[in-house]
Amino acid sequence: MKIGFKLNGKNVEFDSPPETRLADILKGSAKIQSLRTSCYRGLCRGCSIFFNGDLVSSCLIPAFQARDAEIVTYEGISRLNEIEDILKGFDDTGYEPCDYCRPGKIMTLHSILESSMEPDNHQVLEAFEGINCSCTDLSTLLSSVKAGAYYRRRRRRDRNS
Repeated sequence: MKIGFKLNGKNVEFDSPPETRLADILKGSAKIQSLRTSCYRGLCRGCSIFFNGDLVSSCLIPAFQARDAEIVTYEGISRLNEIEDILKGFDDTGYEPCDYCRPGKIMTLHSILESSMEPDNHQVLEAFEGINCSCTDLSTLLSSVKAGAYYRRRRRRDRNS
């Protein structure tokens, strides 16, 4: 079955059985390096993508549902200027997620900041639920989210001035 969609701004098409998981197409055929497919239950968030604007676990999406969708991976959002806000927040707080969970955490944090410029601890902890990695120190993570939110607010304020 031919499955066409927009991936990080480019139209792509893959030939795949419809029951194949989108994560497998992205990781295999599309060669998306940032995806981690470890749980296949949508819990670890290692395969997070923006699917038509919503943050989802690509391991839960059958390939046929991707037809005509707009998909953005870590590789796509890493080109955005707004990602600098998150990285500055990490630097300010000394937060260094490992290479394994870094893409999923940045995707999740970007999603949080797109919906709330001042997320509270409950929102953050709920969003990061399931991303369990030994590099994760919740107190530093919360501090880095607050710092990233500060930079995002400042960027938007400066842009509007």
